[in-house]
Amino acid sequence: SSHFLLKARPAPAPLVEAAASAGRYLPLRPSMLGLLVLVATVPVASASMRGTPTPMPETAKASAGEAANASAGALANTSAALRPLAFAASSGGCVHIQRFVVHNKCEKTVELKGWAERVPRGAELDIASKKKNDLARISWRLEGGPWAYDYIELNGAWSGAGSELCAHPNYASWFGFTTSSRYEALDPQTGGLACADAGAEVTFKASTCPTRATGSFACDFHATQESIRNCASPAARYQQAHTSCINGDGSRTPKCACSPSGEWCGNWVNYPCAPESSDWPHYGVGTWIDCTERRKAIVLKLTVCI
Repeated sequence: SSHFLLKARPAPAPLVEAAASAGRYLPLRPSMLGLLVLVATVPVASASMRGTPTPMPETAKASAGEAANASAGALANTSAALRPLAFAASSGGCVHIQRFVVHNKCEKTVELKGWAERVPRGAELDIASKKKNDLARISWRLEGGPWAYDYIELNGAWSGAGSELCAHPNYASWFGFTTSSRYEALDPQTGGLACADAGAEVTFKASTCPTRATGSFACDFHATQESIRNCASPAARYQQAHTSCINGDGSRTPKCACSPSGEWCGNWVNYPCAPESSDWPHYGVGTWIDCTERRKAIVLKLTVCI
């Protein structure tokens, strides 16, 4: 089926820094980089896929977290980029994101990477300005720390409300988390869900973390090249148990529902482990396939701390 991962040709394997604050380095396997030339067309903010990332800290206090988050993302973005390429042959189209709304249900202010706006505790804000960086993700963290960002992998460049996204978003939480969250594609007229695979949510809680907190994440999975290639690890199983596709009827399921049927049928919406894992189940990964195929106009709503 066209929504399964593409096989990549071998290429030289560089080193990618997985967590700068902990001094861990993850060598990328050749199978993950065979599509490097095509993958390089997807912008990756604050990171280099060809070696040491180049974080751009906003403050000296946040620099360790910026470095950890940017470098962790380099590996995640490399593997995640294989999935949208697999869709490209048969799932074209874009969504026009008319509005971007952030609802902060956390106890602290939410900081958005690439935007100047901050979302106070309990507030729901329209983010109307254009992004300055981090175009291939929507990233956020809590004011006062931890310092690494949670994020949605957009798998394509998006500059903000009023522009199109021609890709299929998903989570990629295998390095850890600080908040629970959901993202939804909503119909601008009705406010209801806009398509069959309308979004995703992660119901993570620090109190149920299978590892422990660090300065980077409220729950740091301490990812290594070896650990992320095990889909049966405690961290991977935790993510699978707490990740859901948001279907068009509002139901939540571990994989996207098949009624109505389409290329989204049976997809995961997160990368709890690496696609090159020996026990990877060969699912597609991504959402909004129905939305992009129908070229929907949507409101993108992000809710943090659900």
